[in-house]
Amino acid sequence: MMSEYDLPLVVASFLVAVLAAYAALFFGARLVNAESGERRKWLLAGALLMGTGVWTMHFVGMRAMPMGVPMSFDVMMTLVSWLAAVFASGVALHIIGRKQLGVPLFVSATLSMASGIVVMHYLGMYAMRMSAPPTFNTVFLLISIAIAVVASGAALALCRKLQGMDGSGTLAVQFVAALVMAAAICGMHYTGMMAMTFPEGAVPAADNGLRGNWMGIPLAVFCIAMLAVALVVTVLDVKHQRALEEFKAEEDKRVAELAFTDAVTGLPNRSALEQRLLDILARDNDRGNPFALIYLDIANFRELATGMGDESLNAVVREISEALRDQMSDQVFLARYSASAFFALVPDHEDSQHAFMYKRLRQIDQRIGTPSMPVTWRAGQAAYPKTGNSTRKLVRAAMVPRDLNEIGEFANMAADPELVMPGHNRHS
Repeated sequence: MMSEYDLPLVVASFLVAVLAAYAALFFGARLVNAESGERRKWLLAGALLMGTGVWTMHFVGMRAMPMGVPMSFDVMMTLVSWLAAVFASGVALHIIGRKQLGVPLFVSATLSMASGIVVMHYLGMYAMRMSAPPTFNTVFLLISIAIAVVASGAALALCRKLQGMDGSGTLAVQFVAALVMAAAICGMHYTGMMAMTFPEGAVPAADNGLRGNWMGIPLAVFCIAMLAVALVVTVLDVKHQRALEEFKAEEDKRVAELAFTDAVTGLPNRSALEQRLLDILARDNDRGNPFALIYLDIANFRELATGMGDESLNAVVREISEALRDQMSDQVFLARYSASAFFALVPDHEDSQHAFMYKRLRQIDQRIGTPSMPVTWRAGQAAYPKTGNSTRKLVRAAMVPRDLNEIGEFANMAADPELVMPGHNRHS
């Protein structure tokens, strides 16, 4: 009754198994991080593609073993065998896609998937409804079940491992894993066919509604095309989702940056300065990163603003901030602290690289402004850790007015225990 296997059909069955395994890995790897709506979509697609792929591989594999009589199948039993494969795949993917997965759940998922494969395989063979009952080889039967369990466990373990991977290398790992899984699936199928055989002369039931001619190459081609199209569409969808996530991340970053950026000048704002100070102080446990804060306030700001509209005043402020930026060393963090005031955070402030900057700042009244628009500056400075070891103390110390000629002179600076803000009563 049996003859040699049809090699093209064996190859076709393996290709279907590879695509089915790849689909399982692809969808399973995305379930764990998917939201509820997305998760249902991935789960349904994964169960249908994986279950249909394994089911198709089985029937193509059966056609690879030619019989002396035309092969046919009972429609209802064939449909139930497909539902068993899809349902088992869905249950397994649902369990393996959980964020937390212990050994009991992993074992449950493995047994669920293996049971679906075994039921699908043997029910699919029974669907031929042969005129004589089949005979079983107990050894091959147990081996086929063991292969189903091991293959299912390996598939789900790979799904779980791939859930934590990302990048271009993930696709290559998935493909290699799919080849291994496909080999295991085919191994279970062909071992199962050796475990269940029909006597010589047995023929399929005459009233079987599904002709075997459609269960070979036509079914394989249809399933491969379906899996390929589904995977291509899914890959495009994943790329689209990633593009949306990247766009959202960029927007969030832009919004976050706006919260730390002065809208008029584009310089870091008060919040950005305070955050930068906190970051430095938090990591500088041994005070090995000294810095200075230089306070520069436009003393005649109200005068300049008188009679100006918002747009004109903003233009003047931008011009002043750009000129001020030109006076600074490259390493200096310049921030606009208020409408009229700026802070310059100078790292390693006593280094000679800043000497020319200090010289320029001492002449800032002459360097910034025009005869028609003179700018008068009020300045102060503080040095960490000499004049304070907290953001509040350093800012307050820097805002104490000093002569412009004192900018950059830190030798005699020390913390003032009675420090008060300008305009406040010292004893209040």
